Amino acid sequence: MLLNVQELVSRKQPIELQGTLDTADMFRNSPEFKPLSPLEYNLTAEAADERILVSGRISCKVRMQCSRCLEPIEEDIRLPFKEQFRIVKAGEPKPGEQDEAIPVTGERIDLAPLLAEELMVQLPYAPVCREDCQGLCPKCGTNRNEQSCSCNTESVDPRLAALQDWFKSKEE
Repeated sequence: MLLNVQELVSRKQPIELQGTLDTADMFRNSPEFKPLSPLEYNLTAEAADERILVSGRISCKVRMQCSRCLEPIEEDIRLPFKEQFRIVKAGEPKPGEQDEAIPVTGERIDLAPLLAEELMVQLPYAPVCREDCQGLCPKCGTNRNEQSCSCNTESVDPRLAALQDWFKSKEE
C-alpha cells in the first residue's frame, strides 16, 4: 500500500485510505497466532508543512491459544494507528534523535510494513480465554475449567522443607 507524497502535498487536502492487506506471510512462522481475516485499514493521510500525519484504525480477526488452558480463542483485534513522517530533501541533514517522525526521502511511502508491525506489536503476549481461567492441572493435565481433579498441587521448595517441620514442632 503506497502513499504518494507529492500528490498529498500538492492537494492540500486529506486523503482517505481504505482497504485490506493479506497477513498470511506475516503469521507464517508464528504457530501461536493464525489470521482469520485480512488486516483491514481505514486511514486518513494529511500534509502539514514538511510533515505527513497518517492516522486511523486497523483491525484483524486472529485465532490464538489461551496461555493457561490451551483452548483456542478467536479475537477481533481493533487498534488505533498513528504515524508521523517528515519530508527530507536531498542534501538536508537527517533529523535528530529527538524527532519521532519517520524521515521520508522518496516519492512514496509504503505503509504496509508499518501496519503489519503495529498489529504484531499489539498482539497479546499471553492471551487468556477469560480472566478467571484456571488453566491446566500441573500434575495430571486436566483442564480445570471443565472439571476438577484431586491432585495435590501444593509444593514446598525442598530447600525450605526443614523449616516447615520446624514450625510444626513449635506449635505443639
